[in-house]
Amino acid sequence: MIYNSQYKYAYKNNKLFKVNSNINEHIFSQKLGMTKINIFIKIILSISFIAFILSMVWSIYLSFNPHIKQEKYTTKQRLFNTMLLIIPAMNECYALQKNMDALLSLHDQCKNNFNLKLIFIDDDSNDGTTELLQKYSSIINVIVIHRVKPHAQEGKGPALEDALKRISNIVIPQSTLIGIIDADSHLNSNYLIKVWHTFEYSNYDLVQTRVDIFNTDSNLTNMQNFELSIYNGLLQMIRTNWGSALASGNGQFVTMSMAQEIGWSTSLLEDCEFSLRGLLKGYFGTFINIDSVQQEGVKTIKKLIRQRIRWCQGGLQCLTKYSFKIIKSNKIPNMIKVDIILFLTMPYLSIIITPASIISFLILILYANTNFVLSLSILLALLCIEYTTNTLMVLKQLKASEGNIKLSFNQIIKNVFSFSLYRWILAIVPFCSIVRQLSGHNSWDKTSHS
Repeated sequence: MIYNSQYKYAYKNNKLFKVNSNINEHIFSQKLGMTKINIFIKIILSISFIAFILSMVWSIYLSFNPHIKQEKYTTKQRLFNTMLLIIPAMNECYALQKNMDALLSLHDQCKNNFNLKLIFIDDDSNDGTTELLQKYSSIINVIVIHRVKPHAQEGKGPALEDALKRISNIVIPQSTLIGIIDADSHLNSNYLIKVWHTFEYSNYDLVQTRVDIFNTDSNLTNMQNFELSIYNGLLQMIRTNWGSALASGNGQFVTMSMAQEIGWSTSLLEDCEFSLRGLLKGYFGTFINIDSVQQEGVKTIKKLIRQRIRWCQGGLQCLTKYSFKIIKSNKIPNMIKVDIILFLTMPYLSIIITPASIISFLILILYANTNFVLSLSILLALLCIEYTTNTLMVLKQLKASEGNIKLSFNQIIKNVFSFSLYRWILAIVPFCSIVRQLSGHNSWDKTSHS
């Protein structure tokens, strides 16, 4: 019995030891789990911090770089006597009804400098655009190109390429310029004369002009104006300083010689691809910041996101197709290479940065339960830095545009405080673009402004 009791006691001790061992293992597992969580949190916070710092440094660089200024062109280099202003007009009846008189008056206003022809592309419209343009097709210096399915409504690039082929035989390419504007654009003859002057007094084959939004009566359209007029304006000027601006949608102009050699493709971001193909061939561009074409901003978040998904997906297409060619090219300046690669890879980087930023914000909120003052101080400091850098960019662009940008105090305040929110609204765009690209959806969706 003693033996048995000792055995049981030993057995109990042995069992007790095993229980303690399990507890130790459980504690160790908990510590290991906490260590992994802490490492994850540190990685997330590090990603967010690095992204924030880089964004801040970039904004300060754009704000204080002395080379960000309008280039001056003083020596005549060549002669151009004709400008073809191409206006893609798929289902643009409403916009054309409002703008047609102003567009038609441009010819007489520019005739002392060059011969202006208006080229309207009716891309198998079904809203009355076809009938409206037909009324003006007999006017001198107005050419209407009607496209019909199955070769219509394939995108802006194919429409431009088709128009180029049809009008090539009516002008002398070496003395002809091609401009591309949207049907809802507001512009005047002084704007076109500045573009013409830039071509004649430089050796650039591409000129991109600043784009402003004219309907800045809501926060959404006002934020689009900050993006296009302020941020993109500064970006295009520094690109010009590095070697070449890039075509950017509305208000792009090229020599006809470049257009015929490069041509437009079916890319969802046809202007970017046109620029990249041009750079690979040795064609460079500049940016006009002291005048602008005005366009209508998108009025709803849903339509804005749909527009940006197309742009972003087009960037992904260009990245896949041209990244290695750009890196290997000996014609493209190194800083332009870096800018293009970063611009095209940003959607991929956003897939990491955006969730990291969201998680970091949640961590900051949770940390407020432990140290409210420190958490609030960090949050206020981040907002203060963001708003300060936005203000610096606005002030820089107001100066760089040489007084051409007119912003009221209320508009500046809206720009400064709303743009951060605007970027969060568009945070979903890269995810949707990548999913759309991977699923094989490459159809071209026209931007609707109404």
